[in-house]
Amino acid sequence: MWDWIKDKWELVASAFVVLTVFILGRKKQVAAEEMVEDIIKIKEKEDQAVKKIAGQERLHKALARQKYSESKLKLIKKRATAQSDLEKETIERKLELIELAKESPEEIDKILMEELNIAKLK
Repeated sequence: MWDWIKDKWELVASAFVVLTVFILGRKKQVAAEEMVEDIIKIKEKEDQAVKKIAGQERLHKALARQKYSESKLKLIKKRATAQSDLEKETIERKLELIELAKESPEEIDKILMEELNIAKLK
């Protein structure tokens, strides 16, 4: 048998190389499959987090809309019962600021700084 191996060493070496490549390729395939499974788990967790955050954002927006509506309604009622022109002007300005805050909160900060000299509220 040893003589046959010496005589056919190229065949034995080729078989050894093929077997080595097959084993290494199989290990890489298993590692790649595990990596794909990990990526899938991470994506699922990310999707859950995004859904949770989206739900919280919708809740915050709904609460903000409710607060906007309530504030506007209170001011309109006050305006109807206001007796002096100064009270009416003040209420009108508050209504304008509420409308502005609905569209652009940054603009409110600018107005507070310019007109009332109030720093940004935290």
